[in-house]
Amino acid sequence: MFTTLMNITQFFFTVVIGLYFLLQLVGQKSDDSAIARDSKQELERLHFMRRHTLTKPLTEQTRPAQLSDMIGQEDGIKALMIALGGKNPQHVLIYGPPGVGKTAAARVVMEYVKTTPDTPFSKDAPFIELDATTTHYDERGIADPLMGSVHDPIYQGAGAYGSAGVPQIKEGAVSKAHGGVLFLDEIGELSSVQMNRLLKVLEDGRVMYESAYYTKSNRNIPRHVRDVFENGMPADFRLIGATTRKPSEIPEALRSRCVEIYFDALTLPQREEIIKGAVGKLDVSVADELIKYMASFTVNGRDSVKIAQMLASKLKLEHKSTPDIWDVDWVLESCRYKKKSDSKEGL
Repeated sequence: MFTTLMNITQFFFTVVIGLYFLLQLVGQKSDDSAIARDSKQELERLHFMRRHTLTKPLTEQTRPAQLSDMIGQEDGIKALMIALGGKNPQHVLIYGPPGVGKTAAARVVMEYVKTTPDTPFSKDAPFIELDATTTHYDERGIADPLMGSVHDPIYQGAGAYGSAGVPQIKEGAVSKAHGGVLFLDEIGELSSVQMNRLLKVLEDGRVMYESAYYTKSNRNIPRHVRDVFENGMPADFRLIGATTRKPSEIPEALRSRCVEIYFDALTLPQREEIIKGAVGKLDVSVADELIKYMASFTVNGRDSVKIAQMLASKLKLEHKSTPDIWDVDWVLESCRYKKKSDSKEGL
């Protein structure tokens, strides 16, 4: 009797456990199906978004792609070529007002120096750009686009590594730029902590990481993760920092490690040349005196291109082929442009 009762009890628990795992399996399959459906819909949406794109802004279309496209800054560009060229390229700081070609010059000069015979840069050397105003310091170290961070096992989405108690390294811009150039726009906006960490990387050519979850005795730590924690992540690059600040506002410790190069404000004839180039891409006929007049209200390349594009769009909307002074004045007044101090000429 007792044996029969035990068999019935055992059978009952076996059925319950079996039903439990069966329901779990059914639920998992249901979840997998829902995820698959959702993934398919999202993938279709992504493909649709990629197929339907807007045209590039004219400011992007007119961005210089090679040295011959650059307008102005001859001395600055030559200095940049000398600093980056040869066997021992140097770190560089570029000073200058907004929109005068600091970023464009860095890009095209880097492409040029990669073709020189003595350069240590390979043909596929990276050119990594980062806006320093977006790299706010996070003392928790959860995310750091500049230096990189450690994804500890406790974080959501740690995956198989997290289940094994393994911290994961997330590379930052300094490591992605290894063997090439890191271009830091508005470098003067870095916090003091970020600046000090960057200086350390420039000295050592590597980034060191720490994690409470890393111990040498943990045999679950993969060899590549152990290597990074013990020896650091390679970060040997050349820094190009661009800033609109004055040299006195940049930390002396950074300045002492860099060649300092100065880009000047664009002259009136240079701004005229930029407007002519923009007008040419817009397939609009504008008289030279009107181009000179428009240039007298700009201060940099971006404004020059934007005024040209606004004028061309106005003509298109109004079904006109050529502008007159009233069209130009309407654009200048609507966008609140004022005549610049270096531009005394007018119509």
